[in-house]
Amino acid sequence: MDKAELKRIVDANDWLWEKWWPALQELSPEQARQEVGGSFSSVLETTAHMVGAETVWLERLLGNPAASFPVSPTDIAGLYKSWQLLASRRQNWLTTADPAARITYNFTGGTATNTVSEIVLHFTSHTHFHRGQLASQFRLQGLKPPSVHFIGFFRL
Repeated sequence: MDKAELKRIVDANDWLWEKWWPALQELSPEQARQEVGGSFSSVLETTAHMVGAETVWLERLLGNPAASFPVSPTDIAGLYKSWQLLASRRQNWLTTADPAARITYNFTGGTATNTVSEIVLHFTSHTHFHRGQLASQFRLQGLKPPSVHFIGFFRL
């Protein structure tokens, strides 16, 4: 993967987030916290996990191999602010990112080393996986989730 493609993948991920935030922000606090099941029991918990995981991966990419999950905001508005900061910092990082660079980091199973490209593919697919769960969590509450997919970005 070259640098332009790396940026394109991250941009697609951020575009998808931008399509989801309005729907997330329209939820009442009760809807955001309603336990409906999934890997995480509510929309709020799922979204917090997604933002937290992307934050950890960015910290690792920035040279903090021992990064851990941040304390999550307790509402969607706070998560959105956290995500905006994350997305801005990540775009800054992208200006000098080397897709072939190898990053060594700690994780629950020990220590690992992956290329920047592998990490970007991982965190974008991880977030996309959980977006599917958010869609189910919306539907279980009788709500309509955004209908957006990675390919939609590439069709722009």
